[in-house]
Amino acid sequence: MVNPCDCVAIEVNGEEVSLHDVLSLAKLNGSLQLISEGIDAAIVRQAATKQGIEVSDDELQQAADEFRAANELYDEDTTQDWLDGRKLSYQEWESSLETLVIQRKLREALATRFVDQRFVEQKLSFDKAAISRLVLNDEGIARELRAQILEDGADFHALARNHSIDSDTRPAGGYAGELLRGDMDAALEAAIFGAQPGKVVGPIKTDDGWELVKLERLIPAELNDEMRETLKSLIFTEWLSEQRIRARIKVPLLDAVENESSTADEMSVE
Repeated sequence: MVNPCDCVAIEVNGEEVSLHDVLSLAKLNGSLQLISEGIDAAIVRQAATKQGIEVSDDELQQAADEFRAANELYDEDTTQDWLDGRKLSYQEWESSLETLVIQRKLREALATRFVDQRFVEQKLSFDKAAISRLVLNDEGIARELRAQILEDGADFHALARNHSIDSDTRPAGGYAGELLRGDMDAALEAAIFGAQPGKVVGPIKTDDGWELVKLERLIPAELNDEMRETLKSLIFTEWLSEQRIRARIKVPLLDAVENESSTADEMSVE
């Protein structure tokens, strides 16, 4: 019997690379996302079956229409070219869409009833603050610029354009957009959410340097449609992670690679 690991997986400039070699490199680099996705799909499929979740023809058609629109596949020829470019048959594409619909319906079934409770428990972490940053290497210079802002009325954004070392925000006068409270480190969070809009706080030591931060505005979290979707995804992701831990998982494909390597080592010793 031919070992599947001996099959040619890819060919580069005429050189054939076996599935064994591809998987060995993936194991070495920890790049096993393909296998992880397969595990997740199986967990979702099994849970959906237990809950009696099925996909109707109308739901599948809607998913296909949404997929085409998102990928600008506006006619059959364009869709077929897209599939051909990815070595996908129409049946494989349809099956993948069905998996996505099942996952979406399972997420709704598992997460919806917990959304209100989770929002109450974690509301503060979803608060946002729109801020501008002025980042410097030297604390003394940061304090000097803060004094210019507070005592002399210097414009924060002009100073950020002239002095900030943060290349991402400097062109916009330091504006960094809206940041979640839960994504900030403790020192930055305490300073920003303890200030009034329009105020400048700092200097604060961060991984990027010494920061002066202007609080543009506070955005308290609201349980709107966008927040509900965020919470559903969060709850479902946590559920899936828990199921992975509980699942009895074997990966014969990787075991075959390991066994083949062990056999080769033994033969070389002999």
